[in-house]
Amino acid sequence: MSAPPEPTVRRVSVGDVRLTVRALGEGEPVLLLHGFPELWYSWRHQLPALADAGYQAVAPDLRGYGDSDRPDAVERYALPDLAADVEGLIAALGHEDAHLVGHDWGGSLCWALAARRPERVRSLTILNSPHPVASAEARQVPEQQRRSWYMLLFQFAGVAEAWLSADDFANLRRFAFDTAAPGTFTAADQEVFLAPLRRDGALTAALNYYRANIPPASWLRSPPDLPPITVPTMIVWGEDDAYTSGVLLERSMAKCEGPLRVEPLPGVSHWVQQEVPHRVNELLISHLGGLER
Repeated sequence: MSAPPEPTVRRVSVGDVRLTVRALGEGEPVLLLHGFPELWYSWRHQLPALADAGYQAVAPDLRGYGDSDRPDAVERYALPDLAADVEGLIAALGHEDAHLVGHDWGGSLCWALAARRPERVRSLTILNSPHPVASAEARQVPEQQRRSWYMLLFQFAGVAEAWLSADDFANLRRFAFDTAAPGTFTAADQEVFLAPLRRDGALTAALNYYRANIPPASWLRSPPDLPPITVPTMIVWGEDDAYTSGVLLERSMAKCEGPLRVEPLPGVSHWVQQEVPHRVNELLISHLGGLER
């Protein structure tokens, strides 16, 4: 049996930064956006499945991650800039719009772009990532406050980096990889994610997503305002997520005024597309295939 094709790798200018992008297949573009503490590699199971289904699957390392540009200033990781990177990537690929698929922080970027620039978003697929307004609202709910403890820890520059990276990233491994079903992340998979974080400034860049967008004062003020989501949306939600409660799903659904499909996955953790890749691929291809131009 021949090995599956390898994605092409290129550097793409999306405005004030350049992103390193993997792409596979031809057809309508499907952008796959990862979260913390990940890379394009989070979508290793989805890239060939989407290409085989007739799409161009595109998985960037987001700003600050992997081989993409890594600005120093915290404010360069604010959500408007991150969403603008996605819009810039769509244009750089030669398209007016694209299907967006996002997990964790990648989902936040998808929500934001779909709310502010719906003409750029052909469809939206969200995997265990609350709508930014829903997330802010839920930080006032005790159950979600308990699950979001790490967001405050991550505000402490230097302290968070030391805690996560000590003893060969032992705490980061427990925080992330050990919350998935056994076997989801092999030792080799973990090293793919950890190797870029060993570079100078890389872990700080990843943590700047939290520092720029969820500073401690944001827990005390009113949630931000975003227009409702009107594009066709599917939310895939692993119900055994250590860090998100059901209230986040409920409140995220309430932000959608367009066609909405919700697919709960009982017993599945936060790392849905890597833990149950075949099921996620089925749902994703079904969702995309049901849309009409």
